[in-house]
Amino acid sequence: MKKKFILIILLFATSTTYACTCPLIKITNAFSHFEFIGIVEFQSLHEIENNSGYYQSKFKINELFKGNNISELLIVSGEGSTCGFSPRINTEYFILGYKNEEGLIETSYCLSYNSPDDEKLSILRELAQKEISVQLTPNLRQELLDKLNSTLFDKSVTGTFLYEVILNSDLEIIEIIACNENAERNFNEQIKKEIKQKIKYETFEENQKIPIQKISSFILLSWTENYENEKVITATKI
Repeated sequence: MKKKFILIILLFATSTTYACTCPLIKITNAFSHFEFIGIVEFQSLHEIENNSGYYQSKFKINELFKGNNISELLIVSGEGSTCGFSPRINTEYFILGYKNEEGLIETSYCLSYNSPDDEKLSILRELAQKEISVQLTPNLRQELLDKLNSTLFDKSVTGTFLYEVILNSDLEIIEIIACNENAERNFNEQIKKEIKQKIKYETFEENQKIPIQKISSFILLSWTENYENEKVITATKI
């Protein structure tokens, strides 16, 4: 089957345990929305108070993709539900963490996974190395309106294609910048037009305004074997 070119839509595939279904998270959206992204190994867990469902934890960071080198993490365990999360000690987890009202980093069942495979880790490492998290406007959500026209792109090129986009106050793309060699080899007016027509942005919270002049995000593209059965980053719960 011919390869087709599409957005990497998901950071992880849906994980389901009976009635527990987690939402799908895009890589770019994760870098825009979460304050902490990394692979950690838990060393201790302590429930804040009996039956609260909240645990303080200490851990070591084995690899950091976004955020500060923190040593404590608040876990929303969801005990008694199908989305319960109680991490094992001395076991690696890929964690997405968000900052709560007290300024602490929290995570939960739907934001904790086994480590991604090496191919997907290489994508995360590339994004971390380019420090896109400090260039991304926070709380922007990227959506793909329709699959991209694969005939516009060079089929001989493999790996990731990274483009930076600049948005206006209405979150419309007004400028596109090629950010790696693959993107530079696939950068013309047709591709720019295709990206502008097929990709849109909105804020995570409805009617939320972004009070800055330069609004920027990134578009991450990659080859897959076929669009209908695309390869995504999957993660199995422990």
